[in-house]
Amino acid sequence: MVIALLPFDKQLMPRVEQDNMDIKTEISGYFKEAFLSDLKAGFITAIVALPLAIAFAIASGVEPVMGLYTAVVAGIIVSAAGGSKYSITGPTGAMTVIILSTLHSYGLEGLLLAGFIAGIFQILFGLFKLGKVVKYIPLPVISGFTSGIGAIILIGQIPNALGMTISAKEYAWETVVVIIENIRAANITALLICLGTILLLLYLPGILSKVKYLNSLPASIVALLLSVITIYYMKIDIPLVGSIPSGLPNIQMINMNPQLMLTVLPASLTIALLGTIEALLCAVVCDGMTNTKHDSNRELMGQGLGNLILPFFSGIPCTAAIARSAVNIREGAKTRMSGIIHALILFTILLFFGPIASFIPKAYLAGVLILVSLRMINITEFKTIMRISKMDTLVLLTTFLLTVITDLVFAVQMGMFLAIILLFIRLTNIIDIQTMENYDKSTGINATIFANPYLEKNVSVYTLNGPFFFGAMNVFESKINEHINISRPHIILRMRYVPFIDSTGLERLRSFINMTKKKNQKVYITSIQPEVMKRMKSDEDLMELMEKQHVHIFEHTQEALEYIKKQYGSGNNTQ
Repeated sequence: MVIALLPFDKQLMPRVEQDNMDIKTEISGYFKEAFLSDLKAGFITAIVALPLAIAFAIASGVEPVMGLYTAVVAGIIVSAAGGSKYSITGPTGAMTVIILSTLHSYGLEGLLLAGFIAGIFQILFGLFKLGKVVKYIPLPVISGFTSGIGAIILIGQIPNALGMTISAKEYAWETVVVIIENIRAANITALLICLGTILLLLYLPGILSKVKYLNSLPASIVALLLSVITIYYMKIDIPLVGSIPSGLPNIQMINMNPQLMLTVLPASLTIALLGTIEALLCAVVCDGMTNTKHDSNRELMGQGLGNLILPFFSGIPCTAAIARSAVNIREGAKTRMSGIIHALILFTILLFFGPIASFIPKAYLAGVLILVSLRMINITEFKTIMRISKMDTLVLLTTFLLTVITDLVFAVQMGMFLAIILLFIRLTNIIDIQTMENYDKSTGINATIFANPYLEKNVSVYTLNGPFFFGAMNVFESKINEHINISRPHIILRMRYVPFIDSTGLERLRSFINMTKKKNQKVYITSIQPEVMKRMKSDEDLMELMEKQHVHIFEHTQEALEYIKKQYGSGNNTQ
């Protein structure tokens, strides 16, 4: 046995040595060409991500440290496994509302289980190559949903901005009621810190960009340091984040109760869909900034893997963050290692600087989140949609209001339902049947028809426009009654402009052919699109009508006219 393997081993050894050399060369090349750029980008991105991770955790109703756990674990896993090498993954504003809603409905155990199942959904989306399907979700649904989330975050941060100690509420209107009831408890100092944070985040980047050695310094970290110093030295009594435990938590099992799994399934699907939309939008933005192309299905599997593992480390559902990814790119990231470095720096901060969180005012985090929420409410997009289409405006406003007033799962379901109904109406409205009388008689098909007396008296040509599906049948019936001259023996249906046909359309087409057969008429179908032809061939009854020549199929209408001339217009057969 040993002797038999020796020749193989001799051939194998040089390959192993060559592979080792290639790996060493690749690693050496990385450190020479990209490491310093990735290190700088990862460090700056981590500094930007630090307050956001804490803020989004608080807004989600969970412990601040869970936001950091999420940023660290997801940052490493998704950066390594995802399909967009510049995307930075972690807790985001878009996810806070569904996380808070899930937490209120099912508790922390339910939230962790929902995140785990959402990860499974995303991996399946990637495996079944559904990455490109997301682009078919209508803009009014996405815009109304995202803006609604922004409005909820904005309302949810008003108590922190006013220095009130109020537990996170499931619905925005509940938060408004509590704010009104406790308005006298508002703290002017907290409000000033919040407003100061917003002003610094708005105007400080422009000032820092003009200073040579400070142009890469994030405004958020300056505002954070000023807030911490103010609290530490002035001993101001306002709500604080509180101390954060150092290090990562112990790996823990999640509750796999079958009943709980079924209960959280709708929330899991919403988390998966929202995370998918945000991640792929982020990947597209990164592509535009770097002139690269992401792998959408790999990105979904990477996001799914992150959400699958996070619950075991007390992490909340994650997705890619556009703002942090943009910072990563602007600071010179060259490879996906920048995302991993950003996570490792956050882990270092978590290890050694957790106690500093005791002095971070919630009013500062409120300022950060209020600015994030305002940017999520895209007024320009609202104006564009409202100017272009009343139907889209209805979908937009319905989705927005339902997101703010009810829960996210219901809002997305209703938004998609409305969008489908309106699409159905639009498809139905474009159905039309035109006679050749509407066209010039001296050219094309009409020239052939009017040049031959038999064709002129015995042939009717009709052009079908639009999808031939169940929603179009009423229109088809009315157009038949309106246009088709039943006294003519030859009826040509041009289907060049029919992009698809469903089972109802096929059934109605068979019914029409059978009706004409009883009246001794002939039907000719021409210019059929390949996809429509494929569906027609799959219908056995329709194929039988073709075989018995009750209906004739031609590639071009002129061929059908030539066939009718030869068979019926030669004088041998006068119908």
